[in-house]
Amino acid sequence: MKLILPILLILASVLIFIFGVNRFYNDVVGLRSEIDIYNTALDNSTNLQKTQESLLKSYNAISQADKDRLEGFLPNSVNNIQFILEIERIASLHSMPIKDIKFENIKKDTTATDSKIIVSDSAIDNRKYSVFPLEFTTEGDYNTFMLFLKDLEYNLRLVDVRSVSFSVPEDTGKVIIGVDPNVYRYTLKVETYWLK
Repeated sequence: MKLILPILLILASVLIFIFGVNRFYNDVVGLRSEIDIYNTALDNSTNLQKTQESLLKSYNAISQADKDRLEGFLPNSVNNIQFILEIERIASLHSMPIKDIKFENIKKDTTATDSKIIVSDSAIDNRKYSVFPLEFTTEGDYNTFMLFLKDLEYNLRLVDVRSVSFSVPEDTGKVIIGVDPNVYRYTLKVETYWLK
């Protein structure tokens, strides 16, 4: 009889551990792992907040003039008229007239068949920017044209010159008054970009 009571107590404590304490212990282990996950997420959130504050402080340190220049470099809208005027201003600095300005009209994918826009917003195109192609003609001598291209290169707005073609005046062997044989006709295809 002396052994039965201790064995029953040991058996009862094992059963209590298996059916009572062990279940709670597993719940505590699960909660501890969740606490670790939440602590990691909280640390990441704190680090992101510090990074955000640092970036905001850097952004606020940029002068308004520099922000305006960045807006001019890659604007939020195509602003095609402003772009054409900018090229015309650069050309006028070199006394090179801009002629025959052409740009593509692309139909927008909508139900309206007559709707035309300058830049297509295709669902297939996932880029964060769009391209505005422009073609124009100008005239001038070679050195002036090179200065024009250099000014176009250093212009604040991002411009890619895609192609340049030129034609020279016909040499008839006669001197024609008002026609300079050193003045060539240049046709340029350029592209500029804007954020969608």
